[in-house]
Amino acid sequence: MSLPLQTSAVMKQESSLKPLTLVLYLISLAAGGYFISQISLPSNLFDGAQGFIWFACFMAVTLSIKPVRQFIAPLVNFRVMKEPKSYLFILLTFLTPYLLLKFCIHYELLLDRMTIYYLTNPRIEAFSLGSTLYTTLLTPIWEEILFRGVLLTILLKKLKPIWAISITAILFAFIHFSATWLFILLGGFLLTYTVYKTKSLIPAIAAHSLWNLYMTELFLYF
Repeated sequence: MSLPLQTSAVMKQESSLKPLTLVLYLISLAAGGYFISQISLPSNLFDGAQGFIWFACFMAVTLSIKPVRQFIAPLVNFRVMKEPKSYLFILLTFLTPYLLLKFCIHYELLLDRMTIYYLTNPRIEAFSLGSTLYTTLLTPIWEEILFRGVLLTILLKKLKPIWAISITAILFAFIHFSATWLFILLGGFLLTYTVYKTKSLIPAIAAHSLWNLYMTELFLYF
């Protein structure tokens, strides 16, 4: 697979992030995540409240560290949504793993029977508005910022694009390891490639949101 050098050069021109700043950023996120995981929330609080708290913590840390904020700012580019190719990337990034997953379920490939049963018989009563909103709206934002905004850009400064994209996708799949990790790996690769080609996080966030919405709710119907 050959990736255009021009796009790589553009992304490599983004402001640098010093190792000490990166370490401070990651430690702050890890500490915040650990603290939030230890919080005992009131039982009458809406489902997904912990996720909303984590998102607020993530954005507060990310925006409060000026070098990090400047590092990802060029990728928060809404102008690319005026270009037809952005919608093509969104469509392909969603449809490719969707069609592969449907194919594997139908022919019972790459998935064990228990996973297939779970995917084909989702529990309607498990619906939670708070959790759904967090998963479909907020999760794609912080995950794209962290993986494609920070990690990918750093790797592109050190490695060839194909390696930077592949490593980012593998790490993304690793933290989402489950019975469907192969589809997550494929989706992660497509999301990473989308950011690389469009030089923006926005199309990837849109595709990521569509996929999460499908996996949490729309699987009931499609």
